Amino acid sequence: MKKTKIICTLGPASSDLKILKEMISNGMDCARINLSHGRFIDYEKLITNLRKIKNLTIILDTKGPEVRMYTNNTKIVSKDDLIKIGFTKENDIYFDVDFYNRVKKGNIIYFNDGKLKAKIIFKKKRLLGLKFLCDGVLKNAKSVNINGVFFNLPILHDKDIKGIKFAIKHKIDYIALSFTRSTKDIEQLKKKLKRSDIGVIAKIENRQGLDNFDKILTKSDGVMIARGDLGTEIKPEKIPLIQKKIIEKCNEKGKLVITATQMLQSMINSETPTRAETSDVANAVIDGTDAIMLSAETAIGKYPVNAVKEMRNISLEVENEIKSDIKSLEKISITEAISHSVYEIEKILSIDKIVVLSNSGFTARMISRFRMDKIIIVITPSENVKKKLDLFFGIFSVVYKDMPKNDKILHASRFAYKKKLISKSDLVLFTAGLYSPGRPATNLIEIHRMKDLLAI
Repeated sequence: MKKTKIICTLGPASSDLKILKEMISNGMDCARINLSHGRFIDYEKLITNLRKIKNLTIILDTKGPEVRMYTNNTKIVSKDDLIKIGFTKENDIYFDVDFYNRVKKGNIIYFNDGKLKAKIIFKKKRLLGLKFLCDGVLKNAKSVNINGVFFNLPILHDKDIKGIKFAIKHKIDYIALSFTRSTKDIEQLKKKLKRSDIGVIAKIENRQGLDNFDKILTKSDGVMIARGDLGTEIKPEKIPLIQKKIIEKCNEKGKLVITATQMLQSMINSETPTRAETSDVANAVIDGTDAIMLSAETAIGKYPVNAVKEMRNISLEVENEIKSDIKSLEKISITEAISHSVYEIEKILSIDKIVVLSNSGFTARMISRFRMDKIIIVITPSENVKKKLDLFFGIFSVVYKDMPKNDKILHASRFAYKKKLISKSDLVLFTAGLYSPGRPATNLIEIHRMKDLLAI
């Protein structure tokens, strides 16, 4: 069974029920909806179709404080071409945010996650004259970045405010906060979410987010490494080590980490990935990412199912090479100590299955961070907890709503056996929490031969 989770961005290429079924059967674990594109009526249809097939985890990605370029017609540009771009719809090509007074001659503008770049050579009558520095295509509604220029936009766009209400109504599992800059951005989103149980994923895609990363990690439920926009503010050669460090810190804290952007970019138009893309996906998995994400490949690409297959195959090939590298284990809680003990026992004893009984999912996350060889079977009474855990490495979760409070291990073993998650010949490690005064916590490890336990 694949341990690394695959997130697929939904769009025109993946809205069809048949395509969605094929994507799910080939390894898709989570759907991403991007508020930067499409209408709420389209999102509602996607969610309806998805849930007809399977009640997968869903991420809603905010538009955030982004700048985009709009044009009525796709334009092919060559190096040294000169093009004028304005700031209103009256212009053939225009930016949707007015930053005319914030830029100067010589600034470099990056389009579409840095795939196309141009230099400002003049400013006149509220138009920017751009000289393109490479060949490429100017497509409608693509992202815009300007290195060193801060736009000072609110973290939540008007559409995001509507999106939050939409997420609460449709029981979305996570919101990914675009261009997270500080803990204040996280707090602002959580205030809008009120008391909903939607998780918050901080998207790290600018210098400010990187500089404030440690504080952001403590306030968020997880992190997405959005390498496209990040690569326009940070030198490209620095991104691989930044990715490794972010993944390492998330693993230490048991926080969700997603590696994203341009992972199989060539598969937008090609049936197979390049060798470099294959290595990129493999290295993200070996680094310890919980999930890998497809964007345009599945949203608008010609081969969405193939892209999922390739990601699955790469993951399966390299997952056994992952080694735990958790260093910081000082001053840990009882639950964290239990999770570390599970890891140590699994290394020295021929355990066949690991079963975690968890109400909040915390124990399961703490065990997952050790990247063990075995799948972690999580039994929880909460559908919400199940769907959140389904994005974490190596976790397979199931819902058992009315588990008796007494003899929990016995009831859990019978439930897992009935679900064909364990067999009579298995040696199974169980971990759970027995009731104790104060805050409940995981405080128990039991190891059983299933044939003996089922005979009780």
